Amino acid sequence: MTQFANTDSITATDMNNLLRGLDRDNTNNAHTGDTNETDLSSFTITGGTLGATGILVVIAAGTVTNSGSGAKTIRLDLGSTTLATVSRTGANAQDWSIVTFLTQTATNAQRAIVWFTTTDALTTTQNATTASEDSTGNLAIKLTAELANSADTITSTIFTKFVVQVT
Repeated sequence: MTQFANTDSITATDMNNLLRGLDRDNTNNAHTGDTNETDLSSFTITGGTLGATGILVVIAAGTVTNSGSGAKTIRLDLGSTTLATVSRTGANAQDWSIVTFLTQTATNAQRAIVWFTTTDALTTTQNATTASEDSTGNLAIKLTAELANSADTITSTIFTKFVVQVT
């Protein structure tokens, strides 16, 4: 392992090769009025961005407001793989968050650890999962919302994506 001497400085090029923000969506993206699964926010990761050993870090958060006790479900998908599902049936408004670290073990194999929670901590969960998405081509990452009661609302307020290059 090579370490920086305490007199070395890190250049912008060093940082771009190590950690890079891909996208940030801090707008309020809300779903209400029907019970269809609906995209709240999505981003396309350009093919090759993650390399063979890159790490994708995703931070998502928002709110749930409701009229009834029906399910309110938020999903985080990478390509055709669902990385996280947060579903609440309580009849109270609350915040939710998802934090994901996805590591490439090859350009078509990923391992992820996902934490998701809601304000009341009744849904504080950690999940380890795998995916086999081909990252040499463009790859979509998205948040979706689905309501059991069309009078309820799910809102995404944070959807930030970073890539960490590990060599």
